[in-house]
Amino acid sequence: MARRTRELRTEEGWPVKTKQFGRPELSVGVYVLEEDKQAEPHDRHIPDSIRIEVLTRDQFRCRKCGWNTQDRRKEDPRQLLELHHLDYHSEGGSNTTDNLITLCNVHHDDVHRMHIDRSELLIWTGVSIL
Repeated sequence: MARRTRELRTEEGWPVKTKQFGRPELSVGVYVLEEDKQAEPHDRHIPDSIRIEVLTRDQFRCRKCGWNTQDRRKEDPRQLLELHHLDYHSEGGSNTTDNLITLCNVHHDDVHRMHIDRSELLIWTGVSIL
């Protein structure tokens, strides 16, 4: 279900909220469609080959905290690794390895909630050059 929710949110543009994605007061397993409005169509799908290349480059770990899925614990809000566009996809950023970084779901949410831009993100994650 978590994977399908991510697909609906990131690939199909629906504003689905969960406990880890924008609505911490929700119970685990509760999904909320905040508004019946799909984002404008654009190529949201990151090809599997690019996804694997980025995850491999980042050693299947969050570039901020080093978390990976083998560290998953029920009480830990970090449950997924996600790819984040350094130059936002909605603003024309491409689905290329040099524009993507691996983050855990908690830090990915933080980036969007705090509106961290590319230069701040590179400092925040300790990444000098990808």
